[in-house]
Parts: sequence; structure tokens; C-alpha cells
Amino acid sequence: MKRAVVRLIGFLAALTAQTGPGFALEVSRSVEIQTSPAAVWALVGDFCAIEKWHPMVESCTLSNDDRAKGRAVATRSLVAAGNLGTIIEVETSRDEKAMSYSYAYVRGPLPVKAYNATIAVHPNGSGATVAWTATFDAAGMTDAEAKADIEGVYEQGLAGIAKEASR
Repeated sequence: MKRAVVRLIGFLAALTAQTGPGFALEVSRSVEIQTSPAAVWALVGDFCAIEKWHPMVESCTLSNDDRAKGRAVATRSLVAAGNLGTIIEVETSRDEKAMSYSYAYVRGPLPVKAYNATIAVHPNGSGATVAWTATFDAAGMTDAEAKADIEGVYEQGLAGIAKEASR
């Protein structure tokens, strides 16, 4: 009997351990735009350009923190519309040739933790596709609610990119 209980406890512990980072939520959204990839990247490629195309961002302030032995780390402070607060994010990688950058959420009003995202512009015929993807864990609400919240943020942002790119 003791062995069965020990096995059950071991099984439950292993199952619980697997519900951590291996099961992060994922969101991926994209939009096709009939504008050249280079022109779209010129619109979205700057880490603080989000204030130009995302309707939920009132302003963006960029700073460079020297965090990794002389390597400057771009940090943006986004003032969210509607008095929602300030979002702090750090750029984690950038590839100008591939027209993409990745970033991590540090703090703010979003219902997430362990949030890492990438925005990329890809050639698509005579136009471009902008893809925005993320993995994260919910914080302060259910997984479904957090996922729906981030999906809404992405859909509004991509609509803003499409609108600005077509001007």
C-alpha cells in the first residue's frame, strides 16, 4: 500500500511539474499589407515606433540600460491609453536583415508574466505580412482571459500598422 501511495505522489508531482513553463500560452496574429516589406519595416522596426501605430499606446520613451557587460539593452516605457498605466519592456534581440525584433515584458498592467514576443515583417508577393507572436503565462486572470486580452492588443496593433502603412 505504501508503495502505491509513494508512486501516486511521485506521479502527481511529475504531472504538476509539467504544468509550468512547458505549457505557456501562445498568441500569434498576422496581417497582410499591400506595401513593400522595407516600407513596413521602416514603420514598425524602431523599438519605440509602436507609439505611431498602436492605438492603445499614447507615448513611448526609449532608454538604454547597460546590463550585460557593456552591452546596451533597449528599454521602452509605454504609456497606455485610458489611464491603464505604464508598460516596461526590454528588447531581447534584433535582426535588421530579417526585419524582426523580440522583446520581454518587465512590468505593467498586462495580465501576463514570463511574456516574450516577436514582431517580424515578411515579404509576401508584392506586399508584406506582419507577424506578431508571443508566449506567456497568465497573471491575475484565467488563461482564456489573458489570451483574449493579448489577442485584442495584437489585433488592434496590426490594424494600426495596416492603416499607417496604407497612407
